[in-house]
Amino acid sequence: MADPLRPPLHGVRVLELAHLIAGPICGMYLADMGADVVKVESREAPDAGRSVYPRAVRNGEGVLHLTVNRNKRAICLDVKRLEGRDAFRRLAAWADVIIEGFRGGVAERLGIDYDSVRALNPRLIYCSISAFGPDGPWREKPGLDSLAQALGGLMAITGEPNGGPVLCGAPVADTLGGMLAIQGILTALIARAATGQGQRVDASLLNGMLFAHTARLSVFHETGEPLPRYGSGHPEIVPYQAFHAADGWLFVAAWVERLWPPFCTALGLDALASDARFATRAARLTHRGELEAILAPVFRTRPVADWMEALEKADVLCAPVNDYPGLVRHPQVLATGFITEQDHPRAGRFKTVATPVKLEKTPGTIRTPAPLLGEHSEAVLAEAGFTRAEIESLATGRII
Repeated sequence: MADPLRPPLHGVRVLELAHLIAGPICGMYLADMGADVVKVESREAPDAGRSVYPRAVRNGEGVLHLTVNRNKRAICLDVKRLEGRDAFRRLAAWADVIIEGFRGGVAERLGIDYDSVRALNPRLIYCSISAFGPDGPWREKPGLDSLAQALGGLMAITGEPNGGPVLCGAPVADTLGGMLAIQGILTALIARAATGQGQRVDASLLNGMLFAHTARLSVFHETGEPLPRYGSGHPEIVPYQAFHAADGWLFVAAWVERLWPPFCTALGLDALASDARFATRAARLTHRGELEAILAPVFRTRPVADWMEALEKADVLCAPVNDYPGLVRHPQVLATGFITEQDHPRAGRFKTVATPVKLEKTPGTIRTPAPLLGEHSEAVLAEAGFTRAEIESLATGRII
């Protein structure tokens, strides 16, 4: 009988050829869940996540790298050279999963794409994470989170009604792309257990953005009407938005009809509940501007905590609009255990994030620090069957 405490992905070998956020987040989750994730980097051009935030570097180690590359091992391998490509193919025969985040067409030109390696390992799951997907006129375009937000429609519907499009403050396209890749790989592993066959998995930042629009696109396909910018508001519900209180911002959602009268009472505006302009959801939507003009000065009269107490008593959904300092101190955030700490031999002790999904019996864990560049090159190659002489030859030639 299997050990119930063994990590769920124990024994799964993963090669990760990806930089920055999307691919490394995918590899991080698999590693947290017990997979042996080996990060493959070039000595001359290592993962940009090691240095992308120069204000947040600890003794030469970038904090993004410290977080998204924990629990992994690392090798240096120059896949632009013939010897490096040959070595990678041998590693592909040893691996269960490959994650690659190259610009479209690069893996094919290097000869390390799925079609080039699948014959060596029919059980291989090969996950490509790209900006715009494997097909279409943009397949070979370089991409970033911001470009995916722009092309993917998110930027156009984000921002104030009379302002221009706004980039979401967090890299949501990268993160959603990484999450789709995680789902694809895990699903392919389940399929392999049944069929014995691997397959290619494609995930893209653009598809993540399109998936995020599922609810709103269903309305657009029915009406043909584009969604304008509503700031923090909602296209169909008022009030459902952020208001400026005396000491900060508060988000309020009187999202069902029965909450409108208690919402008015909590604000000391009982007469508003029966005002014909606002008495129904449809009326409030029609008179959005008038209602916001009445509510805004009232909210400014009291601090966020007071409004939270009054609205919660009325069963009206509400939350403080946290900045980062407020976020990491909020008691609910602390209760999740998502903000945690880890030790690193160079960087010391630092704050990081935990595994976002909790499993009762086999939870994801943080076990080892993010690797130094090429730290495990020799060990990984030896495990994959390379002889001492072969490893020394690759090292002499600066392939590893």
